Amino acid sequence: MIADVKTRLAGFGCVVAGAAISWPTIFDRLRLAQQGVPQINTWSLTSALVGPLIIIGLTLMIFGARTEALTRDAEKKRLTLFGNAIALACAVAGFGGMLGMTYLLRSYGYQ
Repeated sequence: MIADVKTRLAGFGCVVAGAAISWPTIFDRLRLAQQGVPQINTWSLTSALVGPLIIIGLTLMIFGARTEALTRDAEKKRLTLFGNAIALACAVAGFGGMLGMTYLLRSYGYQ
């Protein structure tokens, strides 16, 4: 019971961290672009963390202590099909977040 609560709290922490990182890396940069600031410094690598943090956090919050058993085969020391799906979703979300931020700023005319 206590391990399940700890895992779900860790998931909540990941979601909160992802949301907290999203403000300075994504939403504040878009706000500056809409205001027409002459130059914007991007944190594209940091914006790549937002999606994976939220995906991992939601996975931990939904499945709790069962997450490790569902995502990893301890005997073979490999990820399960579900674990591979989560890893792929994190990679796509991270890469998509980084590219999406870059393309959005380019659409506003920034290099």
